[in-house]
Amino acid sequence: MDGVCGDPDLRVRQLAPGRGTQVANRSSTAVRESRMAIGPTTRERTGPRHGPRVAPRRWRPFVVGVAALGLLLVPVPWRLQMGDDPLALTWDLDGRLEVDGELLDPPGRWTWLTVGRPPLAGEVLVDVLDGGDRSSWDIRDGASTSRPAVVEPVAAAAGLRAAGRDVSVGLTVTVSEAVDPRLPERAVLVELNGMTLEDRGDWAVAASRPGLPVTFRLSDGTTGTHPGRTLPWRDIEVADVPPDDLQARLFGNLPDVAPIQWARDHLALGPSHGLMVALTTWAAASGLELDGVHVAGTGGIRGDGVVTPIGGLEPKARAARDDGADLLFFPLPQAGELDGFDPGSMTLVGVSRLEDATRVLESWPGAS
Repeated sequence: MDGVCGDPDLRVRQLAPGRGTQVANRSSTAVRESRMAIGPTTRERTGPRHGPRVAPRRWRPFVVGVAALGLLLVPVPWRLQMGDDPLALTWDLDGRLEVDGELLDPPGRWTWLTVGRPPLAGEVLVDVLDGGDRSSWDIRDGASTSRPAVVEPVAAAAGLRAAGRDVSVGLTVTVSEAVDPRLPERAVLVELNGMTLEDRGDWAVAASRPGLPVTFRLSDGTTGTHPGRTLPWRDIEVADVPPDDLQARLFGNLPDVAPIQWARDHLALGPSHGLMVALTTWAAASGLELDGVHVAGTGGIRGDGVVTPIGGLEPKARAARDDGADLLFFPLPQAGELDGFDPGSMTLVGVSRLEDATRVLESWPGAS
């Protein structure tokens, strides 16, 4: 049989012709199953023949570039930029000033003014790379007396006092940069020339007392004398202290979230809204009726009612005029800065004390 049939495997195939077909079918099925396990072919992954899909990684440089550009356009809230023609804006206090938990909204319109803006991150970066004069400065380094958490309660206290309320305002005198190495670099002064410093009146009397040498006492008990009529520190910061139970803040209509509280406590945004905070508080406490009158103003305020100088008066005056203010209060010693300014129908009123402004408003046409 072997001689007739030859190859025994061939004989098997001849005797069982269907077996080879079954093996081939099983092989084809295995290949298809293997392909299914591996996944689709390259053409199936990339789509139809007319063009492959764009792989997501090709967009990454573009996305990164857009994100970087967006970061450069973000304002830096702890810096202030002025420029040659600084931006000035008007802000309404009506329904936004909170004093002791109450949002004040006296009749009329009450507006405070700002000048300058936060620089963009890209502008700050250009300044750093350029190494020249900075077009903006860090307002985290400013005096504590320019921070809203200090300015606004003191201004509200001044307004309440002008309305006849019994509100006490204390005083803190901080000295720094000692000229004598034996003295602390920074300290709080509590007594000067034999007088305890409790308020502005005490400071005024003590500072004007004749006597050589100057005598002083610090909060840690240190006492000393210094030749001449000046204290042995280069920098002296006199700050009013409102009563602990008086709470006042702008934008009281907004939630007291962490970023807002941080800005109030740490950014020296300036004292220039103090005059209008005091006036608005006074108007609400005294019941003044000024329906239809737009009152704008800018100026710092001390606890004793003295109005202090501010910056950017002329651009602020332009902003008030363009917003339709009927009158503008400003620090009287700065009247020369408005020489040549066209106020239009707006009345310019320079004041030295808060009482100067309240008298003008009480006699304004239509006031009651």
